[in-house]
Formats: sequence, C-alpha cells, structure tokens
Amino acid sequence: GLEELQRQLSETDGDDIRASKMILQRDLAESGMRGQRMTRTITHTELEVELVPGGKDVEVTEDNKAEWLQLHLQHKLYSSLQKAADAFRTGILDVFGGSRRTCPLFVLLSPSELAMIWAGTAVGDNAVQQWHEVAVVSEEVSRQAEWLWEVLNEGDEALRGGVLKFCTGVNRLPRSGLQSFQVQPADGNDEALPRAMTCANMLQLPRYSSKQVLRSQLVKAVELCDGFQIL
Repeated sequence: GLEELQRQLSETDGDDIRASKMILQRDLAESGMRGQRMTRTITHTELEVELVPGGKDVEVTEDNKAEWLQLHLQHKLYSSLQKAADAFRTGILDVFGGSRRTCPLFVLLSPSELAMIWAGTAVGDNAVQQWHEVAVVSEEVSRQAEWLWEVLNEGDEALRGGVLKFCTGVNRLPRSGLQSFQVQPADGNDEALPRAMTCANMLQLPRYSSKQVLRSQLVKAVELCDGFQIL
C-alpha cells in the first residue's frame, strides 16, 4: 500500500516530501501541486509517463491525490525499473543457470542477502574491528596506526567508507570483510598527506606528531580523492 511505498522511499531518501505524510495533509496549492496531472516526469529527463489511461487529461484533486501518490511511487520504485530488473535477472540465469523460479541465488537467498553479496556492506563497528585484525602494520608507524584505528572507531560510516575507498578503491566491504590491509610509512612531516596503493590495500602514513594531525590530513586526503572510483 501507500504507507509501505513511502517507507521504502524514506530508506533511500528520507528528505523526499513524497515519503512524508505532509504531502497528503497539505492542500494542493501549499504543496505546489496545483495543476498536477495523473502523470510522472522521469527524473533528469523530459519524459512524461501517464499513471492511468489518459492521465495527461486527468487533474489531481484533493480527492484523488492519495491515488496519484501511490501510483507515482509504484512507478518510481517498481514499474520504471522492471525492464532493467528483468535484464539483470536474465544475466544472472545465464551465469548461474536455472529458471526464473529455480535459480539457486533467488531460491536460497533473501533480497537483503543478495544485496549484501553484490553491493557489500557499510563499515560498521564490527567491520572496523575486523579491519584492524587483518592489518599488517610497520613498526615505524605503529603509533600512527593506533591513532588511525581510534579515528575510525570515533568516526561515522561516511568517514570510514571514505578512508576505505582511499585505501582500496571501494567504499563498502565484501560480505566476508577485508582480507588484507597494510599500514606502511611514508616520507614527510605533519604537512604531508597520507598516500595509498589501492592495488595492495595499503595506506602509507607519514610519522604524524599527533592524532589530531593524522585525522586532519586523512580527512583532507579522503576529500581530495572523492570522485575516484574503481570500475
């Protein structure tokens, strides 16, 4: 129903007014919907899709705006993705075999488990601990490495993901976690930025004088590398 669609939208974009009850509580003029038709314009395009037969000629009113919102979200979250989802499913069947109903991946795993396998997981507290456990640290920067773990434990998932991406090229962890990681020394003083070798899962740290300096320079390096992506 509508509430479930709004909940799903809020999981990906909690600030979207379409995920809020306010859109139904406000009148059309207050929501900026006066003159809206039973259509949806695809994001970043000029393509307009009718949500009901003849939707371009059907005006949204106070009486049918809940119906419009439900049809709108149904199309945004499901119908518009159907062709791509079918193609993705066909590709999976080509690789793993089976049929639409019997492919092992679809029968044995839940949607959340599939998402974890293909998209990985965010860097939570347990992941930082596992990351720490597999790390091989040079004695020359052992003190700086300890500060690194403290910074990661104190940071949020965005910072952790950014550091992981800087060091490995990806900002999410595989289901089995990170299998190897190195912390090695780098030339330079407090003014130098850390370096990374993504092919070796290696972070190279100058011998920073304090945790505050390490945090500042690490954040700066992460921000500067934002936009780089392993494809």
